[in-house]
Amino acid sequence: MAIAPRAGILEVVGRVLIGAVVVAIVAAILFYFYSHNCQSKSAAQARQISEMSNRLNQLQQDNDQLKSELAKVQDEENKLNALNTELLKAIGTFKATGKMPEPPAYPPK
Repeated sequence: MAIAPRAGILEVVGRVLIGAVVVAIVAAILFYFYSHNCQSKSAAQARQISEMSNRLNQLQQDNDQLKSELAKVQDEENKLNALNTELLKAIGTFKATGKMPEPPAYPPK
C-alpha cells in the first residue's frame, strides 16, 4: 500500500516533466521562427538603407553638377545683360546724335 501512493506521485511528476519538455520544445521552435523572421527583416532594412545611401550620393553628385552648370548659365546671363545694356546705350546715342557709335567688342570677353 505504501508503494502505490509513491507510484502515483512519480506518474504525476513524470507527466509534468514531459509537459514541460514539450512546452520548451514548442517555445524553442517558435523562437527560431521569430528570430529568423527578425533577421530577414533586418537584412531587408540593411539593403534598403544601402540603396537609399547610394541614391543619396548620386543625387548629391547630380546636385553639385547642376549647381556648377547653373553658375555658368548665370555668368553668361550677366555677360549678355551687360552687352544688352551697351547696345541700348549705343542705340540711344545713335537716335540722339544720328552718328553710328563704336561697335562693342565681339565676342564678349
